[in-house]
Amino acid sequence: MKWFLIILLILVIAVLLAAGYVVFAGVLDTQFKMPGSRKKKEEEEKPADDGIDGPNDLMRPTARKLYAFRKECLGDFEKLPLEDVWTSSFDSLKLHGRLLKGDPKEIVICVHGYRSSVEEDFVDRAKIYADRGSTVLFVDDRSHGKSEGRYIGFSELDRFDVKSWVDWINEHYEDPRIYLHGVSMGGATVVHCADMHLKNLAGIIADCPFDSIRGITRALMKESYKIPYFPVGYIAGFWSKLIAGIDFDRSQGEVCAAHSDVPMVFIHGKTDNFVPWEMSEKMYEACTKPKRILYVDKCGHGAAYMLAKEEYTDLVNELLDGKIQ
Repeated sequence: MKWFLIILLILVIAVLLAAGYVVFAGVLDTQFKMPGSRKKKEEEEKPADDGIDGPNDLMRPTARKLYAFRKECLGDFEKLPLEDVWTSSFDSLKLHGRLLKGDPKEIVICVHGYRSSVEEDFVDRAKIYADRGSTVLFVDDRSHGKSEGRYIGFSELDRFDVKSWVDWINEHYEDPRIYLHGVSMGGATVVHCADMHLKNLAGIIADCPFDSIRGITRALMKESYKIPYFPVGYIAGFWSKLIAGIDFDRSQGEVCAAHSDVPMVFIHGKTDNFVPWEMSEKMYEACTKPKRILYVDKCGHGAAYMLAKEEYTDLVNELLDGKIQ
């Protein structure tokens, strides 16, 4: 009986370790493929036939409208004279970006979201900066686009990549005002840069950001997938730290915002099913520097610009014009 219990315990531990690894790899490892994952991805990217939303519940209630809106904006974005630029990460990965040259004193770094791209997250918002004549650097996150890397940085490693880009800008431009604009995981990334004392950083715009990796994985497993976080979520965090060097608990958005060096703008849809809007509210409340927040009603994940274009644009311009003090 004793040996039976020992063997049973070993089997349970092995199953839990395996389950945690699958969660870690499925989220962060771009080379990990689960059965049926390709079909599922194709279904999620395909717009629904109901004329309202896409099939991915996390992107409701504005998924289909956002899909169509981005498609309309793509033509203007593709006409922008973008120049390929490169830098290296702290761990020697080759990072890719596209530069829109404009005012050399006003430079915006745009950071896209999880398994997304510049074309998805900034194809519409790029108009704000094109109209201003800003210099804009659209970066590919590590393991996305043309940037190297196997593991998605999930904001924790990405914040150091943003620092590499800030250093690159300071090497190529004389005393610029640098702004960070991130969407979703990119929003979390720029928030997590708030207390890094980046040279010439002048402001941060965080659109639908999550507060921490632990926070967003807990919320998704509990609210969206109805899976208990303990113990699999913690085991996934163990594998993440061990294999990818990503600590689920290291960067906490509220702490970063509380120690921010610069003004911060938060933007969030009130019906975001992917990243709870309350995360932005808590970070906004924690921020001790000049700040603004824009909530958009009946707005799903990443759709704030589409539904509140004037308010969104005015808020960004207010920050860049130095009016948030």
